[in-house]
Amino acid sequence: LHTRHKIEYDPTNCVGCKLCYKACFIDVIRWDEEKKQPIFKYVNECAHCNYCMASCKKGCITVVPDYSSQSYRQSFDMYRANKEVNMGQNYEEVR
Repeated sequence: LHTRHKIEYDPTNCVGCKLCYKACFIDVIRWDEEKKQPIFKYVNECAHCNYCMASCKKGCITVVPDYSSQSYRQSFDMYRANKEVNMGQNYEEVR
């Protein structure tokens, strides 16, 4: 699932505690050891759970979800085709 969520980050108050990094279970946030700050690497995969934002005691992170980019476009045509093949003659009887 790819989205257009945004993560706004203000490094001025960041103390390098790594709580946001540890809170991100999807691995959107990586850690830069040299700069001692988070890197938001895969923002398009963000689940907007807001754990990173909630864990940041200094308020450096704001998650801005874009719900319009999060649509599940599914087609069930492939299941219909597979059902006809898998069920053979019985499919015609059930239909």
